[in-house]
Amino acid sequence: MTRKVSLSISQWHGMALDGKAVPMRIPIHGGSMFPLIRMDRDYVTILPLEEELQAGDIVLICDPAADRYVLHRVWRLKNGKALTWGDNCPRADGWQPLDSIWGKAALIERGKHTIRPDRKKGMRLARFWHIAGYAYRPAFYAVMAVKRRINRLRK
Repeated sequence: MTRKVSLSISQWHGMALDGKAVPMRIPIHGGSMFPLIRMDRDYVTILPLEEELQAGDIVLICDPAADRYVLHRVWRLKNGKALTWGDNCPRADGWQPLDSIWGKAALIERGKHTIRPDRKKGMRLARFWHIAGYAYRPAFYAVMAVKRRINRLRK
């Protein structure tokens, strides 16, 4: 029998630091990793960091200044920091200290389908999407604004 336990991300991180964390499955509420990870549709399984990060890894970043967690891709590693960037973001996040990176995506679940993140394919997709996004993003945000307005009017 499998037992489900609810933990906050910070509780899970504390367990990971003690070497006691198990994989964590989280829902995704933002569009910064679209089209690979879909907002309010996909779940991502996060593993504690047990191996060195590499460019192309999708990581869970703690941003204490904004009191939030972000799932973005590692672009470069240098001097104990990682340059991270969401696939659907116009700009990089900047250099993150490695201790702000709490875990790594191992599996993306979309309905009955599972996707295993691939570093090389992911980086190619992200490069393409950063270029294509300049044309796509304004239309996407306009459609989302219309949907939000319609939903407000229905309430």
